[in-house]
Amino acid sequence: MMKKIAVLVCTIFSLLFLCGCYGSELVISIGDGSVPDDGVSIQLKYNDVWKNGDAIFAVNYGHESAAVLADEYYLAFSDADPLFSDNKNLTQIYSFTKSDLESRTVNNGKFSGESGEIVIDDLSSCLPKQDGTCTVYLVFYSSDTDFSSIITFSRHEFNYEWQQDGVKLV
Repeated sequence: MMKKIAVLVCTIFSLLFLCGCYGSELVISIGDGSVPDDGVSIQLKYNDVWKNGDAIFAVNYGHESAAVLADEYYLAFSDADPLFSDNKNLTQIYSFTKSDLESRTVNNGKFSGESGEIVIDDLSSCLPKQDGTCTVYLVFYSSDTDFSSIITFSRHEFNYEWQQDGVKLV
């Protein structure tokens, strides 16, 4: 009996480890909301603590049936909100091409394809570092992006505080 319990506990922990056990999920999209099924989306799963050298995001992406695809797509951190600032510093952390995207779809919030991971060895190379609460914008955009048009990019604000070997989201 005790052996069966030990095997069950090990199995549960192995499954949790393999599943990634991310605590939060974010989906950001590019597209005109008034045009049905024209979005390209990226799904990110993450925890509230990011450490140097660890995966900070599990990432998946796809397109809806009527999306017009650009040649390349990028995910970057920016120290300024690209919606309101012309002086943005985009630090790319992930990218994929049109050919990568063509077979990957999004239907009713479900992404086809396998998830990947985004690992950053030195978080200070892409996240502003200062005392107290810091802000960074995660920006999803393409090779066709016109930053004066909100339908050609998407952004999400993260607030965080620096710790010894990484950051904690607040």
